[in-house]
Amino acid sequence: MERSIITDQVHPDLETALREIQKMGYRSVELHNVFGKSIEACTDEEVSQIKLLLDRYGMRVSNIASTICFLCPLYEGDEVSLFNPSFFATEGDLDTHFRMARRAAKIAKQLGAPNIRIFPFRYPDNRKGPYGSEKDFETIIAAMKRIASIGKEEGVVFVLENCPYSHCPKGEMTLRIIKAVNQESLRLLWDPANSFRAEKDLVPDSYKSWSLLEELEALYPYIDHIHVKDYRFRPELYILPLISQTKSINDLVRALIDPFFEFFDPRTDFLLCMNEYIV
Repeated sequence: MERSIITDQVHPDLETALREIQKMGYRSVELHNVFGKSIEACTDEEVSQIKLLLDRYGMRVSNIASTICFLCPLYEGDEVSLFNPSFFATEGDLDTHFRMARRAAKIAKQLGAPNIRIFPFRYPDNRKGPYGSEKDFETIIAAMKRIASIGKEEGVVFVLENCPYSHCPKGEMTLRIIKAVNQESLRLLWDPANSFRAEKDLVPDSYKSWSLLEELEALYPYIDHIHVKDYRFRPELYILPLISQTKSINDLVRALIDPFFEFFDPRTDFLLCMNEYIV
C-alpha cells in the first residue's frame, strides 16, 4: 500500500498541487480535476503535459479518478445533476461513458496508473429512493460487465467506488456487483466514510446492518484502492455513527493498516480530520 493525495483537494492548479504535495513528503497522487475537466476528458497533449509535471516533481499516479458512470442516467428519463459544480464529470448516455472508459484506460497506461475509478450511477433528481432495487442491480451489473470487458481488452483495472450520491453507497452493495461480474479487471475502491455517510432513507433496509469492520472483512479480498476522509455524524440523515459501528476509529485503522506496513501512524497519517474520535 502507498499513500497518495488527490491533487485537486490540495489545489486546482496541477503544478501548484504537485509542488505542495512534494513538500508534504508524498510521492504518489490521484488525478481527477485537471485543467478544468475530469481526467478522462484530457487530450493527448494535456496528458503529455501531466506526465512532464509528474516527472518534474517525482510523482507516481496511484489512481485515475475518472467519473465514468457517475453523471450517467441509469434509466431512460432519469435526470442527474452535479452535487458540486467544482466536481468536473463526464456527462452523456451509457455509450458515451463506455467510450470514455476506453479513453481513461489509455490515459492510465500513458501515466502508469494501476487503477481507474468508476461509479455505480448517480441517483436521479426525479426518482425517489431508496435506491438499490433488484432491477437497479441487474442494470448496473450489465453495465459493469461491459466496462470489465473494456478493462480486460485494454489491460487495466477499473475500481468501483461506493458513493453516497449513487445507487450503491454502501460497500456491501458494490461488493455484490463485483462478485456478480467476477472479472479481475473490475475491483473495489472502498471508501469507509462514504459507507458511514450513506443516507438512511436512500438505502434499502437489507443493506443497513453491517458495521464498518464487518464491511471491511467482507470486502478485503476485493479491494484495490481506498479513499479516506472524514464526516460528522448527522442522526437525522445517516444510518449509524462511526464510533458505535467500530467501537473506536482505531479498530478500523488497525484493521486497514496492520497487514500492510509498520511505519504508518494512524494518529498523524490517517484520518487527520478525525483526531477527535481517536482514543
